[in-house]
Formats: sequence, C-alpha cells, structure tokens
Amino acid sequence: MRSLSARGILTLRSDSLPDGYDPGGDAEAIGKYQVTWVGLARFKGKLLVAYPKYYPLGTEPSEDELKQVFRVLRKASGGLASIGAADPDALEDGGSFALMLRLLESYEENGIYSNYVRVLRDNGTGEIAWEPTIAALQPFMDGDAPAYFDLKTCGTSRDAADFVERLHRCVLTRCSADLEAWGIDELLGLAPVRISGEELEDFGDAEAVSYRLEQERSVQFVTWKQDVIDMLLRYLNPGEEYAAPEDELCLGTTSFYHAWEEACKAAFGDRLADRLDSLGVELRGEWTMRGRETLLGIIPRPEWARYDAEGVEEPCGEVDTLIPDVVAVHGDGAGGLAFCIYDAKYYTPTLGERVRGVPGVESVTKQVLYQSAYRRFVLDCGFSRVANVFLVPRHGGCVRRMGRVAFPGVFEPLGGPFTDGVEMWELPAEDVFECYLRGELIDGDVLRRVTGLG
Repeated sequence: MRSLSARGILTLRSDSLPDGYDPGGDAEAIGKYQVTWVGLARFKGKLLVAYPKYYPLGTEPSEDELKQVFRVLRKASGGLASIGAADPDALEDGGSFALMLRLLESYEENGIYSNYVRVLRDNGTGEIAWEPTIAALQPFMDGDAPAYFDLKTCGTSRDAADFVERLHRCVLTRCSADLEAWGIDELLGLAPVRISGEELEDFGDAEAVSYRLEQERSVQFVTWKQDVIDMLLRYLNPGEEYAAPEDELCLGTTSFYHAWEEACKAAFGDRLADRLDSLGVELRGEWTMRGRETLLGIIPRPEWARYDAEGVEEPCGEVDTLIPDVVAVHGDGAGGLAFCIYDAKYYTPTLGERVRGVPGVESVTKQVLYQSAYRRFVLDCGFSRVANVFLVPRHGGCVRRMGRVAFPGVFEPLGGPFTDGVEMWELPAEDVFECYLRGELIDGDVLRRVTGLG
C-alpha cells in the first residue's frame, strides 16, 4: 500500500484529513486508502487497473471500454509514453517503461530505421554522375565529341545503417514481447511487433555496440532517426532511472479530468479560439468592426488601478480574465440560434436530500459570470437562447438532465434569452470519448436537447 501510495496511485484519507496525508516512515496508517488515479500499474507480478470513477460500484468496464480509456489518455497526453508518470521520483521521460513505449510509438509513426548514404563509385552499376565524371576524368576526344572510358557512378552505402536497422528490429521485437508477457499490449492498443529473430547478445558487448551507434549518429541529420539512435543508446546503457520494469511499472494519471475536458471540447464544438466572423453568425453593431477578435478575446478583463504618492489614481496593466471551458454556437436549422457555455466536470454528483459531489460555489459563480461577460454580444447578434450547462460523465445509458442550480439573491436574472441558472446534464462517457477520438461532434439530437433548441 505504501509503495502504491508513494507513486500517487493511492491516497490515504481519514475523517480528520479528507484531502489525504502521508503517514511517513513506519508510522501507523490511520484511515482508508483511496484510488485517486486512472491507469495501470504492475507491482510484484500483479497487474492493477484503475478505471474512471463514473463506473457504478460493482460495475467493471469491458475490455473494449478499458482500451478506449487508454486511447483517450494517449491522445490527451500526446502519446502513451507521455501519459503522466505516477512515480514522483521518476525522470521527466518516465524511465525504462516509457522508453519502451516511445520506441514502439516511433516505429508506429516512422517505421524501421534506415540510412542510405549516397556515394560515388568508379565504373559502378548505378546511374552515371556526369558532373563528377567531367570534373575528375580526362575524356578521349573523337573529333568534337568527348568519350569517357571511365565513369563516376552513383551508389548507396548502408553497411553501418544495416547494423542499426537490425538492432532496431531486435529491440522493438524484445519490447513488444515484454509488453505481451506482462499482459498489457492489447490494453494499450499496441500491435505485436515480431520483426527479428536475433538476440541483443548477437550484436556484441554494449560498449562496442554503443560505439557503432555513436558513429552512425554523427552522420545522421534526420531528427526522428537521431531520436531512435538516442533511445537505442539509452536502452543498451540503462542508468539507475532505467532499471528493468518487470516488477514495477506505472502508466496513468491523477488528472483524468483533463481528458474529460478535452473530450467535451471536441464533442460540443468548442469555438473559444475562433474569430467572430467565422462563427456563422450575423455580426451587428460594433461587432461588425471586431470580426477578427475571438470569443475568448472579447471577454472583459478586470481593471486594476493604483494610487501614487499624491493619491492620484493611475491605471495598471492588463491581468488575466475569465476563461470558460467550452463556448459553442449551435443552430436548429430553422433560424434558432443558441449561444452555449459548457463547463466539463469530472464529477459523480448526487442530487436529493443530501447534495454531494456537485460543482462548488466558485464553479457556479463563474458560470453565471461567463453569461454576463457575453451579454452584449448575445443581445446585439440576435441569439434566441443561451445554454449554461455543467457536463458530467456517466457509464452507459442515455443523455439525462440531472438538475439545475441557481443563486437567488446574489445574481439577479438577466432576462431572455439568458438563463437564470446552470443546468447539469449527464452524458454517456463512452459516446463523448468516441467523438473525441474521431474528431466528430456529438449526435445532433443530443445537442438539440442539451441546448434547448430541440
């Protein structure tokens, strides 16, 4: 437990310390350990898979659903090897396990290492290189026409590259076999790589192999091929941080909320960074002159001022402002136009006599302020309604409107087309993630229900 806790997979919580604590040393752990992480870990030969918290108690995800989770993590992190390391003591590149994943991902993207070096040969079988021939050789003149008894020809040399290619194939095959032996290759969506029958020992001792790799590195100028050589060097010469991962490995994140936010941006068509004149909305009034600005750029900023020694107020520089998760524009095809402000929340709320797991006061306040920040734009450009929505995940099922929250006495209603509260919609996470992975908007019927246009 302590080892998994040290890697960020488990958090020890008690009634007096609900945010978690580290008992340290040999002190007795008081409380309960809670999984605060999504991913997989292998510890002392046992494989632990922690799936997202929106699965109900007693419900386990299918293999396909777990594969989807790791595909989402892979995309949100920019690659398997870049998924947040659970071990706080690991190097930035994540150690030997991350190195293996990086090698396999590079192979998926670029293929096998090869390096054909163009060389000139005397009277070879390749194409005649006329410029070097004319520059270096004396012709025999037959009248006015020069004749060459010897020629310079083009060829390729890849002796050193052949060695690196063979080594690359061997290491990839070995990495793939290790992942398969640990039972995680299919879960990570990595196809088996069986492209070599050689063993590392066939290439000689590590020092000799490293020398040949460094020699090849000195004549290689293609970035991804340089990276492959660097990774092979690290694989063959592991330091302490690259210790063998057979007994312990971690691949996961404590920030799965980021993946949910990214998925909602894709599924609901985030336009926050888009110019006003690209929204498909008729700009009116002052907005006709501000079409090059973005939806993010038109949000007003707080204005600070300072007082000088004489008490005269002087304006200060710009400061950060409100930044919504997702802002979108959706139409119903019949002239109705909704301005939509979404906040993706990786929460599992309960609404009833006891309200638990819901967005806090700060989140509610910000959603209402977002609406106020866009008030002039919405009114001037003729939107028929504003949708202000929390988006939370659920396992399976249908899209469901869970409830709404208002803040009476603090925020006064803005009147139509604005809403005087924030609705909460529960969405099948698998559908939202599939939209994210495919780069598609969520189903049109869902959009119409959530926006109130349907």
